[in-house]
Amino acid sequence: MLGKYQLKIIFCVCLSTFFSGQLFAVDIDTSNYRLGASHDGNQHDKDDYVALPMSIALVVEAGVADKLTHIDHSNHLGNNNLARERIMDDNCKGAAIRWNVDIHCYNDQTELDATINSIASQVNMSTADNPFYLVCAEPVEVCWQGINASNVDNRQYVTVVYPVVGSNSHTDTSLLIHTRGDIRLLGVKFIPIANPNNSAWNDTLEAWQWLADKGGRYQWLFDRNQKNTFDSSDTGSVWYIITGRGDQSANMNDIKSIFNSGSSSSSSSSSGGPECKNNNQCKAIYNGNLQSGWKVLKCNTNTGVCRCQKGNNKTQCALVVAGSSSSSSSSSSSSSGGQECGNKNQCETIYDGNLQSGWSVLKCNTNTGICRCQKGNTKKQCSAVAN
Repeated sequence: MLGKYQLKIIFCVCLSTFFSGQLFAVDIDTSNYRLGASHDGNQHDKDDYVALPMSIALVVEAGVADKLTHIDHSNHLGNNNLARERIMDDNCKGAAIRWNVDIHCYNDQTELDATINSIASQVNMSTADNPFYLVCAEPVEVCWQGINASNVDNRQYVTVVYPVVGSNSHTDTSLLIHTRGDIRLLGVKFIPIANPNNSAWNDTLEAWQWLADKGGRYQWLFDRNQKNTFDSSDTGSVWYIITGRGDQSANMNDIKSIFNSGSSSSSSSSSGGPECKNNNQCKAIYNGNLQSGWKVLKCNTNTGVCRCQKGNNKTQCALVVAGSSSSSSSSSSSSSGGQECGNKNQCETIYDGNLQSGWSVLKCNTNTGICRCQKGNTKKQCSAVAN
């Protein structure tokens, strides 16, 4: 039974002949609790590539971003795939920036001790009135280490949520020792949920095309998927938590209702909402987090987007975050140093409201990954005529 503090987001699908006149609703639990999630992604399945950033986006769109207090990734200890680790780090930080979430993306390959301390800290804060829910898909070694480092008395207020998929013993390296059964022995509560691979969180690319069609950061989120299906299956555990621990089988219409009617869907910035109101906020976000040579230029107060500069080149700061695969560190032949687009919508996300007078986005040159702009009969690389 859902409590009085829950927020009902209602989405009416009026255009489809299949759903005309029907009302779709999903309840979001806004009571006092916290949630965290531990992901792998650095080995085996690639579902976490999109599941992690999807989880970040979901809590923001649902209006419960303040509940998300811990995220770690690349928790497959031993036999690390460095390229996959970097993708996970890029996707986590990219989502946090685009959805303006103040969350640290703990990389278990480089800051395992900090991850353990973060999980332990969240456990130690837990009480009957402020419980903590921790998503622990396999492997569970990092979750075990974090809980094991916490105060025993607080563990009774912690619930580990995990999908019933795979085995109980993902221990394929010498560093992966503990299983779900070992976590249970630590004194936390346990909730297994139905296999999210059988829900809308793992569906066809066509079924999820609506997300890409929203453009901007939603296109970016869609593009994080690198499988033949759109596999964000591990987001199912986060969905289960924020919907009041009742919905184990999300359907696409309920998910759409969050992203189409959510708390940030009407944001003034198509690239991810207003991330800034002044230059100092941009510096707080990006100083020390940009690729070599880039620096914060300003906050575009019309769009709420931070702008960065390297020499004569200017672009959205989110595109030149250190480690970003979509920015100037790529191998593109672009004179600005990177592949900035895959389609025209992405160019419009970057440059609309950020061009000199009279200039407009023309296209994305998909051969070079460069945005092209036009003023009358004159055409140039958009970065050359950005404000």
